[in-house]
Amino acid sequence: MHDWSAATPCAGWSARDIVNHLVTWYPANLRNAGIDLSFTHDLQADPAGTWFAFVEAVRGLLADPERADAVFTAGPDEGGTVARATAGFLLPDIFMHTWDLARSQGNDVRLDEDYAARNLAGLESLGEALHETGQFGPPVSVSPAEPAGVRLMAYVGRDPGFGL
Repeated sequence: MHDWSAATPCAGWSARDIVNHLVTWYPANLRNAGIDLSFTHDLQADPAGTWFAFVEAVRGLLADPERADAVFTAGPDEGGTVARATAGFLLPDIFMHTWDLARSQGNDVRLDEDYAARNLAGLESLGEALHETGQFGPPVSVSPAEPAGVRLMAYVGRDPGFGL
C-alpha cells in the first residue's frame, strides 16, 4: 500500500478505514462468545502493522480448539462457533475488502473465481434483505459474462471500474 488515505469503492471510506473496519468489528463480535481478541496496534501510524498483528491474533485464536469451538451466546452468530463465524463472515469480508484495497491504489485484482461464486450465491440467496441492512450499496448492473469476482463486487454495490 502506498496511500492509506486513498478513497475506496466503499463510499466515504479510505484504505485505512477498511483496515479499521476489519480489525474492530470482529473482536467486538467475539465478545459475544466470551473471547477477548487482544493485539497491539496503532492504526494511524502503522495500518499494515495493525493488520499483521490482527492476522496473528486470529491465527492464534483458531489454533486454540477451546477458543475456536467457543459458542456465541448472543449477537448475530448466537449458537454458532467462533470457527464457523470466522469462516462465514470474517473471511468473506476480508476477501471482498481485498478488492477494495487494491482498487484504492489503482490496481486491478482478480478474485478467486470459485470462492467469489460461492459468496455471490450466498449473498444472492438473501434477496432484498441483504441490501435492506444498509451494509451494502444497491447492486450495479454488469454482464453475466463478467468474472464471478466482478459480479460479486457489483452485487454488493461496488463500481467495477473504480480505481482503474
